[in-house]
Amino acid sequence: MSRWQHPFPKSTITDRFGDNEPPRKGPHRGCDYAPKAKSLIPAVTDSVVNKIFYSDCLGWVCEIKTVEHGIYAGFSHLYCNKHDTIDCDGTDHEDGSTCMSQLKVGQPVKIGEWVGRVGNSGTCSRGAHAHVTFSKSSDPRYAKTFDPELFIDQKIAKQNKVTAKKVAKQARVEVKQVAKAKKAEVCRCCKRPL
Repeated sequence: MSRWQHPFPKSTITDRFGDNEPPRKGPHRGCDYAPKAKSLIPAVTDSVVNKIFYSDCLGWVCEIKTVEHGIYAGFSHLYCNKHDTIDCDGTDHEDGSTCMSQLKVGQPVKIGEWVGRVGNSGTCSRGAHAHVTFSKSSDPRYAKTFDPELFIDQKIAKQNKVTAKKVAKQARVEVKQVAKAKKAEVCRCCKRPL
């Protein structure tokens, strides 16, 4: 089972999946995290870089495919390394080869390794943030998305439950070992525990 994490603390979430507040014309298709501009965005779990591209609306996008479940996680509105700006318009490098200078399609990324920087690229962005989408098919522009915050919360709860079970099991083993060691300590003449 792979480990999962939110890309940033949940306190940085500024817009949740399904929100329909103005100026939106439809439900929000992702979850927005707004830490400081240019913050490195860590992978939410072990994955492989699937696509890097520019979209007029989403700006610079890095899409990863998770090892567990094969989910496509999109990170949009990214910072541009080539132009050293959070507001890149995609000019001069539509294939993403120079925007994400140290990240390549097909590259494996472990949980916590960076998949981009927080930016403000694309016409649908209203300030520096990472727009995170989850879907069962590739390309966050067209794929049917589901709630990344809820999914990650469920994965974290499950891994914490598994960890708690492992800790409890280990504690029971240690208690048995201590009891066994104490049981062995008896008086030689009367066989009473010491």
